[in-house]
Amino acid sequence: MEDKKTEDTGETERTLFPRKEDRRKWSALGGILFVLVLLMAGVYFYDFDRVGLHGTAMVDVPRNSTGRDIADTLEKKGVIRSSTLFRLYSRILGSGKSLQSGTYKMKQGMTVKEAMTKLRSGMTESVFVTVPEGYTVHQIAALLDEAGVKGADDFEGEAASYGPLKYQYGPLPVSVKAEGFLFPDTYNIPKEYTARQICDMMYKRTDDMLTPEIRKKAQAKHLTLHDLITLASMVEREARFKEDQEPIASVMLKRLSIGMPLQIDATIQYALGSPKAELTIQDTRIDSPYNTYTHKGLPPGPIGSPGMDAIEAVLDAQPGEYLYYVAQPDGHHVFTKSYEEHQAETENIYGK
Repeated sequence: MEDKKTEDTGETERTLFPRKEDRRKWSALGGILFVLVLLMAGVYFYDFDRVGLHGTAMVDVPRNSTGRDIADTLEKKGVIRSSTLFRLYSRILGSGKSLQSGTYKMKQGMTVKEAMTKLRSGMTESVFVTVPEGYTVHQIAALLDEAGVKGADDFEGEAASYGPLKYQYGPLPVSVKAEGFLFPDTYNIPKEYTARQICDMMYKRTDDMLTPEIRKKAQAKHLTLHDLITLASMVEREARFKEDQEPIASVMLKRLSIGMPLQIDATIQYALGSPKAELTIQDTRIDSPYNTYTHKGLPPGPIGSPGMDAIEAVLDAQPGEYLYYVAQPDGHHVFTKSYEEHQAETENIYGK
């Protein structure tokens, strides 16, 4: 602040504000310092922050990841030196919201700027694959192949032999262990994933979806998780509409309770290996453990991957008074109590 002498005493007093000359000097000095800081930060961000690594790393950026989440992952993978610097850089440029989710193949030892540019490009090394409800392992493999995922080549073989979930095993052997236990959902799959990694990803989703509440409900109905998924898979393939799922499940539970064959057309289709527009009497005589016309009880395992609606339908259903159902042309079903009523409805819908 400026010193000023009084006329009476000659003593020095301070004014509240510095002189204009001093303000200009401080302003100029502040500007120079600011430029120097920016230059130093720029040099640091673009050069000196490199990690002493020279490999590559797969970096997964899930949807709704925070800036801190992304920065910490990059540091942990050895892509950048400091997560703090990454967050600071993002805050200065305001570019945090432009980072794209996905899985990236990134070089270790990148600068913060290089890493930021990569994540803003959206050029991921992964693809989103949506598995519809009811799909079989064979159909899932076709989706993976179409998406260009590396593990698609031997996915069916891996799914047939690999089964880490204890509850996916029933009393009878199956040819495809994974059938029914690869939860239908949308997955963000790295293109370099092997068949084993894809199976593990889908198995984990299944295990997560079978919550403690669902497991308690199944136990209360005296159903193992294997039974639950097997029943739900048949409901999924038989019902075109959600509102028909619980009544169809009720018919299945009723038949099981009285020892009556399930006679599910979808199990015949599965046994045949390829879908048919219309089954014949000869088809229902096929020699297969999945033939629920000739074998009582549940088939050896699921015939596809059921969705959560079908699983809930089985849990909510109770053995009722209906023993039969027939599909109408629009896909909805008519339920009847006796074979005579079933025959009458079938003739009414499709003619004699």
